[in-house]
Formats: sequence, C-alpha cells, structure tokens
Amino acid sequence: MSMKTGLTGLALLLAAGCMPEAPEGPAPEEVAAQAALERLMGMETCTQASAGYGGMQPELTPCRISLGDGKPSLVVTSTPMIEGDEGPSGQIRIETWGSGGLSLQVIEETALYAFNYPYVEDLTADGLPDLMVPLMTGNVNTSYALWVQGADGQFVRAGELGGVSIGQTPEGLIAASGRSSAAEWETGYFRLTNGALEEVAAVVNRADPEPGEAPLTQPPCEVIRILDGVDPASFCEAAATTPG
Repeated sequence: MSMKTGLTGLALLLAAGCMPEAPEGPAPEEVAAQAALERLMGMETCTQASAGYGGMQPELTPCRISLGDGKPSLVVTSTPMIEGDEGPSGQIRIETWGSGGLSLQVIEETALYAFNYPYVEDLTADGLPDLMVPLMTGNVNTSYALWVQGADGQFVRAGELGGVSIGQTPEGLIAASGRSSAAEWETGYFRLTNGALEEVAAVVNRADPEPGEAPLTQPPCEVIRILDGVDPASFCEAAATTPG
C-alpha cells in the first residue's frame, strides 16, 4: 500500500469519527402514545354518536367526550349486551386520555337492558364537568352513576341519581325529577357531602285534574322526606314544572 493511499484511508477514518451520530428516533412508547392520540382525535364525539345512532343500543359505538381545550378527553366503549339471569347486561368503559396520548384513568359501570351514551355536565357548580353514566332506562326514567371530577382531573363515584331530568337548582342543589305516574312525579334534592350524594329532600308533585276529573284528595305538592334541620317550606314554594 502506498503512502498516499494510507494517508487517504486515515483521513476518511478520522472524518468518519468526527461526523455527528444520526439522531435516534422517538421511543416506542412515544410512538404508541402519538398513534393513540391520533386515533382519539379521529373519533366522533358521543354527542354525534347519540344523535346518529340513538339510545337504547345493544352496544355503544366508540366515541369521545372533550373536557375542554388542552384538557383530557374521555373515550367511551362498551361490551355487547349479554343475556343473564336478570336480563341483558354489559359493561361501559370510560378511559381518560391526557393531551399527550397517555391513559390517566379507567371507569367501568354495568348497564342493564340497553346502553345509552354518557355525557358530562357541571352538576356540582365548581366549574368542572362531572360525568353521568346511564345505568338503566325504564319506560320513562333513567338511572345514572354520577362521577364527580376533582381539581386533579380524576373522577370519583359520588352515587346514583334517577329521573327524566337532572340539573341544578338556583340554591346549588342537584334536582332529579322522575315520573311515578301520568299525573304524579317525584323530585329528589341532593347535595355533595364528603364526596358523596346526600338527599336533602324528596317532594311529590301532583298535576291539577283535567276538566271532569275528580278533585285531588292529596296536596298538589308534598314533602315526603326531609333532612334533619332543613326547612321543608321552601320546597313547595315555587310552582313545579312537570318533568319531560
């Protein structure tokens, strides 16, 4: 080998040693998280799914619920309904996904007879959306599991509510109104105590008789349960509205 050839080879070797290393690709877990995030953003919302497919489904179409810009999203899926001793039942699964595509929490509930889509609403008036998971729908009323969101973004099960309409009163209570007959409905008023639902009062409202019908033999509004120390008078002061 000539002196020139040897020097050329040495120069190439030195140059190779001085070249920067090729940048490493993203870690496998980062690739998986990004793929999960892309799949999430491509899903239809649960509002769209509910409008498109309706309620009382044997299996939910996977969908997502956004908690706001820059905040986690909820991914809703279910198993198929399976016939059992008490009728068809199945599992609703709600997984919280962070903005980086990482799973933060998994919530599971058992639904009976048919599935309806969960939704979020700030029922505790703290500025954070809470999660309502439908457990069973009868002829009119639906029972829900209420999962309350904390300041850390985690959801905690507070109890169950049922009725046709569920919302918040001006006094900050949660009101759940359900029909007990065509002319009678019951409203439960709740507050959150140590993270759990506590019934404050239960009120029965009765509709005025139609022309030609017999007059009411019971009061049009009656407080049937009341928490110790709470004044029952205010619960029948306002004119009641018939739930949906």
